[in-house]
Amino acid sequence: MWRLALVAFPTFLLLVIPGIMYTRMFMDLARKIRDEYEKAGTIAEHAVSSIRTVYSFMVERRTMSVFSNALEDSIKLGLLPSLTKGIVVWSNSVTFAIWAFMAWYGSRIVMYHEGKGGTVFAVGTAIVTGGLALGSGLSNIKYFSEASSAGERFMKVIRRTPRIDSDSIEGTVIENLSGDVPAGKTVALVGGSGSGKSTVIALMERFYNPLGGEIFLDGVDIRSVKLKWLRSHILLVSQEPALFATSIKENLLFGKEEATMEEVVAAATASNAHNFISQLPEGYDTHVILSCNSIFPSI
Repeated sequence: MWRLALVAFPTFLLLVIPGIMYTRMFMDLARKIRDEYEKAGTIAEHAVSSIRTVYSFMVERRTMSVFSNALEDSIKLGLLPSLTKGIVVWSNSVTFAIWAFMAWYGSRIVMYHEGKGGTVFAVGTAIVTGGLALGSGLSNIKYFSEASSAGERFMKVIRRTPRIDSDSIEGTVIENLSGDVPAGKTVALVGGSGSGKSTVIALMERFYNPLGGEIFLDGVDIRSVKLKWLRSHILLVSQEPALFATSIKENLLFGKEEATMEEVVAAATASNAHNFISQLPEGYDTHVILSCNSIFPSI
């Protein structure tokens, strides 16, 4: 019944357009919600990673207040998708008007063009049901948009080009390195909490570059020195250990990948850890985890 299909086809768009509009609106909302959650997540991450500082300065309530305030905008944005979907569902009430129109026009086809009532009903059902199904299906594209929005963050990290490339083989090597501190001497860097002691060490190891000024090693700007060579001549022992979820031996090998077992034992002995490690169930092959800054063998 091409006459009825042709006349009723524009009404098909009335059922599809709301779904398309909802999908486009939800994609924008998904990005905004993601950005708002990132703000709150950053606050929580900093608070947890610096929990000792938060606790020592007794700013727990202030931190929770800042975190709660950061969630306010995400709550408002979270209500909009439900409101938008409600409007879309309400717009589907136009189907009653579409059925009324097709019943009227279909009756004229039956009276003047020898149409059949069953065919009119079949065409109307196909158009209305198809339009509603397509409109509802398009609204589910939001899940693809959410995945796309989350994927953007991963791709941003994957495609990111670090300013300081630890794998770079470029740079100069200082043949006769003497350093700025005489051999055998001890230099203490003293200052209050937050004065920049750790920052100085991080700058020397080129974890990041200074925004102003320069750092020289034997008169050579360290930014022009081969990074792997520079770090191979600096030993850093942090006040809080950081272990990887692997064996004790492999953790020690991060300092020197080609080290022999004798060198691994010598390093552990020099740090007064050999006796402790030897008492573990599998010795240097014991799998460890870091919990409360303590080493526990895996179960």
